[in-house]
Amino acid sequence: MTSFHSPILSRFYMPRRFPNSWTVWCAMAIVSGSPCVAYTQGLGRDTLAAVVVTATREAVATAVPTAAVTVLSGEQLRGRGLSSVADALRLVPGVSVVNAGSVGAQTSLFVRGGNSNYVRVLVDGVPLNDAGGAVDLSTLSLENIERIEFVRGPSSVLYGSDAVTGVVQLFTRRGTQPVAWNALVGTGSHGARRSELGLSGGGVGAGFSLSGGRQSTNGELAFNNRFASDVLSGAAHWTPELSTSIALAARWSGSAFQYPTDFAGAIVDHNAEQIEHRFVVSADIEHHVSDAITGHLLLTSNEYLPRSNDAKDNAADTLGFYAYFSRSVRTRRAAELRVSAKLSASTWLTIGGEVARDRERTTSHSQSQYGPSSDAFEASRHTAALFAQLLGNASPAVSYVGGVRLDRNSAFGTFGTARGGVAWKGSEHWRARASLGSAFKAPSYYENFAVGYVKGNPALRPERAQSAEVGVDADLSTVLAVKATAYTQQFRDVIQYTGAPPSPSAPNYFNVAAADARGVELEADWRADAVTTVRASYAYTATRTTRAGYDASAGANYVVGERLLRRPPHAFSLMITQKMTGGGSFDLGVTRVGERSDRDYAVYPAAPVVLPGYTKLDVSTTIPLEGTVEAPVSLVLRVNNALDAKYQDVLHFDSPRRTLFAGVRWGR
Repeated sequence: MTSFHSPILSRFYMPRRFPNSWTVWCAMAIVSGSPCVAYTQGLGRDTLAAVVVTATREAVATAVPTAAVTVLSGEQLRGRGLSSVADALRLVPGVSVVNAGSVGAQTSLFVRGGNSNYVRVLVDGVPLNDAGGAVDLSTLSLENIERIEFVRGPSSVLYGSDAVTGVVQLFTRRGTQPVAWNALVGTGSHGARRSELGLSGGGVGAGFSLSGGRQSTNGELAFNNRFASDVLSGAAHWTPELSTSIALAARWSGSAFQYPTDFAGAIVDHNAEQIEHRFVVSADIEHHVSDAITGHLLLTSNEYLPRSNDAKDNAADTLGFYAYFSRSVRTRRAAELRVSAKLSASTWLTIGGEVARDRERTTSHSQSQYGPSSDAFEASRHTAALFAQLLGNASPAVSYVGGVRLDRNSAFGTFGTARGGVAWKGSEHWRARASLGSAFKAPSYYENFAVGYVKGNPALRPERAQSAEVGVDADLSTVLAVKATAYTQQFRDVIQYTGAPPSPSAPNYFNVAAADARGVELEADWRADAVTTVRASYAYTATRTTRAGYDASAGANYVVGERLLRRPPHAFSLMITQKMTGGGSFDLGVTRVGERSDRDYAVYPAAPVVLPGYTKLDVSTTIPLEGTVEAPVSLVLRVNNALDAKYQDVLHFDSPRRTLFAGVRWGR
C-alpha cells in the first residue's frame, strides 16, 4: 500500500522535473528583489483603484462602467477565514462552483450556464487553463492575493480562447506600505493545518511581496483522503524613470490529493493519488512614449505537471483494470505587445498582437487482467493574434467600448471575434448598460490529436458563442444600491464524443451539439448602519439543449429541450458583515442552491437524475488581540457548513460537511 509519505509522493516536496526547487527559489528571489510597478496609472490616467483592469486591459476609468464586474478583496476574504479561490467565488451571482467530493477533489466553475471550460482564469496575466479551456480550482488558494477581479460575459476579444462566459484574474500583493510581515497558524477539523508567512513593503516607486503557505487535511472519508498544498509567491514593482514601469510576479504551487472513490463514488481504493506542480511567471513592462502613447509588453509562462498514481491495493488486486499511472507536462509561453493611443481627452485606442505556443506531453501505463498497456501522447499548437479596442466617453454621461480580434491557430486556422458595449448615466443615482459579443473555445489536445483506441479530429472547429446583455445599476438611497443584469447566450459547434464513428477510420470527436442560456442576476448592497453591511444576490439561469449530437438518449449529456448538467436554475446568496470595536468583524454567509440536473454514471446507460437543492450556512469572526495598527494580531474563527447540510454537487460524491477552523493571524 502506498502511504502519504511514499517515495512517489515525496516528489511533491522535491520535484524531479522543471520547475525544480532551485529554479523556484531563484525566481522568487529575483521577483522579491526586483523593484517594479504593475499596472501603473501612466500619464494622465486615473488611479488603479477606480478601474477594473481585467475588463478592458487598460487602467482607464470611463464615465460609466460598460461591463458586469465583481471585485473581491484578498484581505477581506482572508479575514473571513477563507483559504480557497473556489469558496470566494461562490457568492458571485451567475456562478456555480461544482466540487466533486472532498477537499482537494476536482473543482469546476460554471458561469452563466456555460460549460466549465468557458472561463479563462489568470494569475497576474498568466492563463491557468489547459489547451481546450479546462481548469481545476481545487488547489488555487488565496495566499498573497491582493484582489480577485471577475468579469462576466464574453471576453475573447481581449483574451482569445476560453473567455466565453467570463474571466477571473488573481492579482498578487504588490507591496505599497512600509515593510511589514504577516503570518497565520491554525488548525481545524479532520486534522486540518494551515500556515502562512509573508513579507511585503514599498511605495509608489517600488515595492515587493514574498509569501509562502501550506495547508493540509486528513479528509472526511474513512481512508486515503489526505490533501496537502504548498504555495510560494512573490511580486515586485519598480519605476526606474517617470515614463517606464516594470512588474514581475511568480507563483509556484504543489499539491497532493489522495482519493478512495471510484468513478461511481464507492469508497474502495486505498492508494489512488493525484499530484501536481505549477509554476507561473509574468513580466509586464509599460513605457510612455509620450503623453498620448503608451506601450505594454507582457511575457508569460505557465508550466503544469500533473501526475496520477494508482497501484495495486494488495496482492489479490488482479481483476479488471487494477493499476494506472500517468505523467504529463503542459506548457504555455506567450508574448503580447500592445500600444495604447490617447486620441482625445476621453478616447483611447489600443492595438495589440500576441504570439503563444502550447505544448503537452503525456505518458500513461495501465495494468489489467488482460495484460499491461502503455500509451504516449505529444502535441503542440501555435497561435498568433491581432486585436484592437476603442474605449472612451461620447459625453460626460455616455461611455462605450468596442473591439475586434483575429486569431490564427496552427490547428484550426483563423477565427474572428468582436464585442461592443455602451453605458449611460441617467442621473447621479442610476446607470444603464448594454453589450453584444462573440467568443470561442479551442478544442483540447486530446480532441484534436488523440491516437489509438480513441482518435482525435484535426479538422475540429472551435466552439463558439454569441451573447447579449443589458443592465441597470441604481442607488436607491445613500445606504442602498442595487444591480440588475439580464443576458442571453447561444453556444454552437460544441464538441462531442461518439463511440460509434461514421466509419472505422473516422475520428471520435465532432462539432455537433448546441445549447442556449439566458438569465437574470440581481444584486443588492445595503449599509444598514455604520458597522453593518448586508449583501444579497439572486441568479436565475435557464439552459436548454438545442442540438444533441450523436447520442440522443435520455442519459446523454445533451438532450434536446433539457437543461444542461449541474447548472442550477435558481441560486441565492446572503452575506452579513458586522464590524467590531478594535478592527474585528463577524460574518454570516448563506448560500441557497436549487435543484440541478445530473447523470448517474454508475449504471449503463447513464440515467438522468435531479440533485436536490441545499442551503449552506458559513459563520466566521475575527477577534482583535494585542497588537498595533500597523501589525494587528487577531484570532480567526470559521465554521463551514455550520448547519451540517448533506449535499452533493456531483451525484454519489458527498461534499464536505461541517468543519471548524481556528487560527491566529499577525499583520494583514
